Amino acid sequence: MVCVCSHITILPTRTRVLLLQHPREQHVGIGTARLAHLALPRSSLRVGLDFADDPEVSAALAAAAPAYVLFPGAAAVDVAALPRDAPLTLIVLDGTWWQARKLLRLNPRLAALPRVAFTPRQLSDYRIRRQPAEHCVSTIEALAETLSALEPDGGPFERLLDPFRAMVARQQWFAAEVRSQRHRYPVRPRRPSRREKFAAHLEAVWPRLVCIQGEANAWPARTPGRPEPEIVHWVAHRPATGETYEAVVAPRQPLAPSTSRHVALSEERLRAGAPVESWHRSWGAFMQPGDLLVQWGHYYSALAAGNGLALAQEEDAIDLRPEISQILKRRLRHVEDCLAGLLLPPAVAELPGRGGRRLAGLVAAVKALRTTSLSDS
Repeated sequence: MVCVCSHITILPTRTRVLLLQHPREQHVGIGTARLAHLALPRSSLRVGLDFADDPEVSAALAAAAPAYVLFPGAAAVDVAALPRDAPLTLIVLDGTWWQARKLLRLNPRLAALPRVAFTPRQLSDYRIRRQPAEHCVSTIEALAETLSALEPDGGPFERLLDPFRAMVARQQWFAAEVRSQRHRYPVRPRRPSRREKFAAHLEAVWPRLVCIQGEANAWPARTPGRPEPEIVHWVAHRPATGETYEAVVAPRQPLAPSTSRHVALSEERLRAGAPVESWHRSWGAFMQPGDLLVQWGHYYSALAAGNGLALAQEEDAIDLRPEISQILKRRLRHVEDCLAGLLLPPAVAELPGRGGRRLAGLVAAVKALRTTSLSDS
């Protein structure tokens, strides 16, 4: 380690910054939260997992100034949209993305606060530490961005990064000059991560990929004489060409009372759907020999096959749910959870209904995984 204190510039702020650090992060020698804390006199740095009884956190939440959590997500507001005419408290979770999510999960009071986020103006300079995605930045870089947007005059918050850049430069010098003596420090080839292997597989089969999503007319399991579930909405997208497929299939069984609400299509549109035979013909015209289906779970494809739809063999399909669950190392239920785990914004749907939304999420996840060059593992 090397001291970079001489590069620190004291930067007064109207914004109160509360840094909440995961305990594992405090032992990371190249962490940036402490550098930010030393430069910001109105900041506090607290270490822990559960901050329910922490006096500084309680005081910040009870203060008259509104408090916001800096954390991306679908409900996050762009920090540039916050008013500059009044002070506020900015709560920053410090750690890896997994650790930051855990802090939010363990502290319901923090999770209930409004969230803010930002779009970085440039790629992170944190070249000595792996980021989970290109748009991710370090804690001190995030503060430099947000304080520039929050403070009334913008402030010279680029100076906040001086000690950070000095630390990165020193570490890179060490890696290049000191550890470059290969007869003393043999270089071992790095094994590609699971995410990188999956990205390479997607790249290899990209022209053949077809993302699919179905929606069903399904009665509750405890309904006496329950009719068999059946596909009523079938959508697909070929990412390599942008081709999109949609079929609304008229129900063959009585329409369950909750089907229209669940699939987000009106009863009128469902009842006016195409006959099964027409669905089969149009799908056969869309599919090409050798297509590789991408799906989220097997329920809808199995249901479609049971409804007589010709699909590729099971070995010619990719179930994204177990793949991404192993990459992120946590169980996922819906494709929306996948987007959040990959730190992606909600996908914009081109097709209607819940099927259209889920298909858009599936396509966005596949595109992000294909272009990845980093691993979350």
